[in-house]
Amino acid sequence: MSKMDELKNKIRSTSGSSVHPELIDTSKEVQPNPKPKKKKFEELHSRDTVWIENELKKRLDKESAENGRGEKTRIINEALRRYFSTNN
Repeated sequence: MSKMDELKNKIRSTSGSSVHPELIDTSKEVQPNPKPKKKKFEELHSRDTVWIENELKKRLDKESAENGRGEKTRIINEALRRYFSTNN
């Protein structure tokens, strides 16, 4: 038997006995906490149609094209949050 095989056998024989069974309480089965279900995009957002000034639309389109998918939604939501936080 090679030294490598001896080492593998030694590791196998000690790995199962490294924890004393009397230290493990098996009287209660631990239930994992269920993760809250992540809400779908459609549950958190509503689709709407609005009129936007042409110059603002061009700027919005340019900005969102540079930063990828979902950018228009993020910009409009951020603008509305700022508007409502300063006007209420």
